[in-house]
Amino acid sequence: MIMKKIIVSVLFAMFFTVANPGGILAAETPDFDAVYYAQRYPNVANTVGCDEKALLNHYMTVGVKEGMYPNALAECAAREKEIALQNAKATGNTALAEELSKAQAKAAATANTLSDTAGNQSAVVPVTALSTVQSASSIPAQTVLPLNPMIGTYVDVDITNQTMTMFVNNIPMLTSPCVTGTLKDKRSTPTGAFYIMEKKPGKRLKGDTWDVWVDRWMKFTSDSCGLHDASWRRKFGGTIYKSNGSHGCVNLPTDIAYQLYDMVTVGTPVIVH
Repeated sequence: MIMKKIIVSVLFAMFFTVANPGGILAAETPDFDAVYYAQRYPNVANTVGCDEKALLNHYMTVGVKEGMYPNALAECAAREKEIALQNAKATGNTALAEELSKAQAKAAATANTLSDTAGNQSAVVPVTALSTVQSASSIPAQTVLPLNPMIGTYVDVDITNQTMTMFVNNIPMLTSPCVTGTLKDKRSTPTGAFYIMEKKPGKRLKGDTWDVWVDRWMKFTSDSCGLHDASWRRKFGGTIYKSNGSHGCVNLPTDIAYQLYDMVTVGTPVIVH
């Protein structure tokens, strides 16, 4: 059942289209994330610019055929499907592997057809909203993405052991103690499968009782939980989070945050458990 949900999610993402008889308008496709697209594909932004309409036009006429993603959620859903296919092959479940492969081929063929249709500016293409796609963050991490996921490159945040590890091609390349959300004020860091939604080389974090500047900001939830440096802390790891943790973010030593920032991209999976 879980595998079927993943297949459906990815198919919906691949069926992403826009209705516009006079041309493609980004305003009519709220699920196309121009900021994500420009950051994820900098070569495209350098070529067509950062105008939302120009980026959407590139996605519909070129990006779909080349397997590009309209937003981070679509990328995460596609990666989850790849994980399912790899797991099916690894466990010898040939029937499921064949089903997933066929679904992947069908989605690619449909995407190419939609891209060709979008290239005809006089065509009317039906709208399929991505709001029906199941959010990766709403699926239990242990169900869809096991604690040792076969996704190759991802950030692992272990709340129990208070560690952050960056895996590249399934090899731990960077690891460090961290401080997650405090248990005292019920501000625990949310658990599940997420992805880097935003990267900023500097950001001011302000709330009811805090106002700080961080040099490296990597947001991974829609309610603004992220990985970042915490220069105000002298110690990390251990049981600090139980009484003096963060407001939900993952605090890192400054040098680690800088290194991690250079290793992740928008769309990199983040597994919190």
